[in-house]
Amino acid sequence: MRSVAFIIFSIAVVALLLKLSWWQINRADEKQRLQSQIHHRQQTVITDLAQLPIEPLWHSITLEGEFDNQHPILLDNQLYRGRPGYHLYLPFMSQQQRVLVNIGWIAAPPYREILPTLPQLNGHQIIHGVIAPAQQLLQFKPDAADGQWPLRVQNIGLDWLTQQLQQPLLPWVIQISASSPIALIQTWQPVVMGPKKHYGYAMQWFLLAIAVVLLCLWWLRRERTA
Repeated sequence: MRSVAFIIFSIAVVALLLKLSWWQINRADEKQRLQSQIHHRQQTVITDLAQLPIEPLWHSITLEGEFDNQHPILLDNQLYRGRPGYHLYLPFMSQQQRVLVNIGWIAAPPYREILPTLPQLNGHQIIHGVIAPAQQLLQFKPDAADGQWPLRVQNIGLDWLTQQLQQPLLPWVIQISASSPIALIQTWQPVVMGPKKHYGYAMQWFLLAIAVVLLCLWWLRRERTA
């Protein structure tokens, strides 16, 4: 009876490990397709918001307009080389529309109640970047709306920010090009974990499944000879 229970338990564990391995393989394939899609779409540069493709994400974009320096947004909890900081987002007015632009990473002061000194990007600007989805992470407490700018937020919730700005925003953001003269430190990556890491994790789960099978066979052999 003990052997039967051990075999059933081992089969369940091996099945779970193989399922995790297969899930990682699927995730790797998804990341590979996404990387190919990003590379392909970035070959096309959009300059006219009136002629956006049906799926604008990951296309390169070049726009002329002006930044709204009165309404900066600081995306909290952004690390760079182990140092805490923010991603600075500014509304950009172009072709009678507004879009949030991620200017880049800026260091946080040593005390939480102090906000960093922000650059003032005045006058007519030409920006180059990539159309990207707004960052959305798990958040247990909604951001406070105290009416004071800059806003310090945990997520770039475009609907919520539209209410704070009282101006409509395009449903995506622009990640500014690192080569732009106004860009801050660039830490943003379109794919946080590449396919190679997923394949590595898949191999780890698969090897663990093999180890459990070998352990089960060794234990059964030991029980028979005991």
